[in-house]
Amino acid sequence: MTTAYEEEAESFLSALEEEYFQNGAGLKQTFELSSIYEQYAHLFTRDRVEVQLAKRATKADRYLAQFAGFQYIGNSARAITEEIANGEMQATLEWDGGSVPYRRALTMLPNEPDRGRRRNLCRRTLEVTRRHNPTRAERFRQRHREVQALGFTDSRDFCEQLLGIDLHQLALQMSDLLARTQDAYRRKLAAALEESRIPAETAEVCDVRHIMLGRPFDDLFPEDRLLLLLERTLACLGIDLASQTNLRLDTAKRPLKLPRAFCCTVRVPSDVRLVIMPQGGREDYNALFHETGHAQHFAHTDESVSFAFRRLGDTSVTEGYAFLLNLLVNTQVWHEQVAETDPGPAYLSFCRFYQLYYLRRYAAKLIYEIELHEAGDPGAGFDRRYSQVLGDALELAVPQEDYLADVDDQFQSACYLRGWMLEAQLRRQLESKFGAAWLKHAGAGEMLRGLWRQGQRYDADELARQLGCQHLDPEVLISDLIG
Repeated sequence: MTTAYEEEAESFLSALEEEYFQNGAGLKQTFELSSIYEQYAHLFTRDRVEVQLAKRATKADRYLAQFAGFQYIGNSARAITEEIANGEMQATLEWDGGSVPYRRALTMLPNEPDRGRRRNLCRRTLEVTRRHNPTRAERFRQRHREVQALGFTDSRDFCEQLLGIDLHQLALQMSDLLARTQDAYRRKLAAALEESRIPAETAEVCDVRHIMLGRPFDDLFPEDRLLLLLERTLACLGIDLASQTNLRLDTAKRPLKLPRAFCCTVRVPSDVRLVIMPQGGREDYNALFHETGHAQHFAHTDESVSFAFRRLGDTSVTEGYAFLLNLLVNTQVWHEQVAETDPGPAYLSFCRFYQLYYLRRYAAKLIYEIELHEAGDPGAGFDRRYSQVLGDALELAVPQEDYLADVDDQFQSACYLRGWMLEAQLRRQLESKFGAAWLKHAGAGEMLRGLWRQGQRYDADELARQLGCQHLDPEVLISDLIG
């Protein structure tokens, strides 16, 4: 039976998602959270949250405690969050004799082909980032104080208990992943830099982000086939996108619209929105297919699933489904059987480098974030520590200015890493049951839709065991990348 608290919690999340949609889709120029939190303030009083935190005997109760605790901390810092978001939306920088919005400059940066201009633009965006860092630091301290006031040691302890994830164990797994993939990554990085005529000793993150756009392969990903190939891919899984009345696809081009695709779950499963501004190119396809994985998961969730498992839960699970669809565009099978193209060995090698880079980046990010949250204060040289930890993993110059802008709330990096592991184990099971061309097998679509209907009733560890694995681990992932 759904409680009054759960009904109001769902209404609150719907209001938040609507605000994210309006802002991200370019329909609003400001980001306004305060009025929503004020309307639902009774859900997040200290007494109410402490009651929810005390009731964690079952998994559903823990998810409700996670919701209450995370939103309470978010509410405590909402004014600073809005100040940062609105400051970034309003910030500009000088470029090519004119004024360019900061957000637009961030999207222009990896697309700039001239290395000198790219490095110059990077310096200018980092100056804006640096100016906002004192406010980000205050937000970090504010959240840390509130976490301790709730009785937790620090934000790592807070998130670990409410997420149900052993973050230190995951960090050990990631340290092992970094060590075992280092040689393969180093070879691919050197080859990519040499091909782009970038000296390895002066290579920066902005250089590799440009490489990661995969411009030499743009012909494989034309803008005018993006939605067609998405529809074809879903049709292979037995899904008719056009007939999904509960899934709204927003493809309009608006000046303030975020260029990268995103998914908003206004109501699960009755009002799911997939937002895209088609541009073409591999990154555009990647983003849309990733967000489609989220959208299909939530659009297929059974309405009878309780609020705790329909709207809350282990986000590693939905990330796993998102990566499953996302990584299809990296495969020979998808290109041959859906896109009807031949990607060639150079493209497949590039995809392996791409995944290695981002896996190593998030592995290092998790290690850094654990240190940062356990310290409780972003001072004392954490800008240098950020640059060192990520720089060692990526073997690149990593800008210190991003040491707070690159930190997600609630260890989302951990959920991404677990999602990658789940994707690899799920994909291996699909290949075992239905062959390398599992996408074209009706049974694969039935299996996925069956998993999606459960919402997030099972966490990533439980799903891994259901797939026949002893536990969630990176072994399949590592063997795929270095094999």
